[in-house]
Amino acid sequence: MGGLGVAFDLGTTTIAAALAELDSGRIIEARSMPNPQIRWGADVLSRVAAIKADPGLLSEMSSSAVAACNELVRGLSPEAPPAGITVAGNTVMEQILLGISPVPLASPPYRPVSKKAVRVDAQRIGLIAAPGASVYVFPLIGGFIGGDAVAVILALGLHKEREPALAVDIGTNSEIILAAGGGLYAASAAAGPAFEAGGVRDGMTAVPGAIAGVRVEGDELRLEVIGGAAPKGICGSGLIDAAAAFLDAGMIDPTGRIVGPDEAASNLGNRIKPGADGFRIVLYRAAKTEVALTQTDVRGLQTAKAAIKAGLSLLLARARITPDELKKVYLAGAFGSNIRKEALARIGLIEPALLPAVSTAGDAAMLGAAEALGSSSKKDEAQRVASVVKYVALSGSPGFEREFLRAMNF
Repeated sequence: MGGLGVAFDLGTTTIAAALAELDSGRIIEARSMPNPQIRWGADVLSRVAAIKADPGLLSEMSSSAVAACNELVRGLSPEAPPAGITVAGNTVMEQILLGISPVPLASPPYRPVSKKAVRVDAQRIGLIAAPGASVYVFPLIGGFIGGDAVAVILALGLHKEREPALAVDIGTNSEIILAAGGGLYAASAAAGPAFEAGGVRDGMTAVPGAIAGVRVEGDELRLEVIGGAAPKGICGSGLIDAAAAFLDAGMIDPTGRIVGPDEAASNLGNRIKPGADGFRIVLYRAAKTEVALTQTDVRGLQTAKAAIKAGLSLLLARARITPDELKKVYLAGAFGSNIRKEALARIGLIEPALLPAVSTAGDAAMLGAAEALGSSSKKDEAQRVASVVKYVALSGSPGFEREFLRAMNF
């Protein structure tokens, strides 16, 4: 099968798309944009609640996702519509795209209507595509573990690993996948949008003007800004870097409190200013612009980190292995290739002893979706993978609440 297709990673906060060869899955170009559904809530639970309160919103949310996907298709393939489309997203995002109500996920047993892959004519759901082209929507694993986790497993070959390996797809709805003892385990941590800079006062996506890295050198603050322009805000990798740097500099204490200016050990204390929610640390200031890290921003990052770390701990316990038995740790997600693993270790998301095993995998969900574009065998493999993964539910688990509280501090 020749020609080109488009693979989507349909995220809660960001929709990413790749133009790829149908035969090989080789990605030619990739683009992304904010998910317009954010106006109905920053996380999947908020969107499910909105649809439950007003069922008519389902078609509106579906139409908004389709419109965003079409905008990306037009940018990637302006001359000819794609000959095939694949979509990998979390359970709620996939169901909304297909016009299936996600309301059953709002209450026990938190099960989707169906977990099987869906093949549908692209034009039937309004997606731009060549006549007769189909859309393949990845199979689901469980209530909040969707096709994006299946695509990650495919892309990284986790189902073929012989030694313990872990993948964390960092995002608003973060998937944690563990291969151990010949089995696959997966959990979903509702981390919130902090890792993608959502809900952050001066947060923005990773585009020119975003602070993507922060270093403290003596009494100086060094900022890495995408495009080299004046800072306009801070993206997810910059937020994590800033927290790590300020922890090392004693400007944030282990409980996550931004200290007062008189408590700082250097002249960087001059950057600590009063705010509505406690202190804030000013990263950049110009005549009409200020980019700062607020106390609320730090608390949001702590909560996101604790949710993922707690989920990771429960998954390891379920597989009866310890962190030091992991041979490979993959960091995936839209900004997975830009995030510094040392910064993640400093804020406590991963154990420092695991750093030699850690590698970044970029947007593995999109890579997996691209591999399946023109491959029937990959689509069959995805269905087999989805059927054997053991879903570990975190919601309402006393163990999760205990681990979450334990993981809150930096």
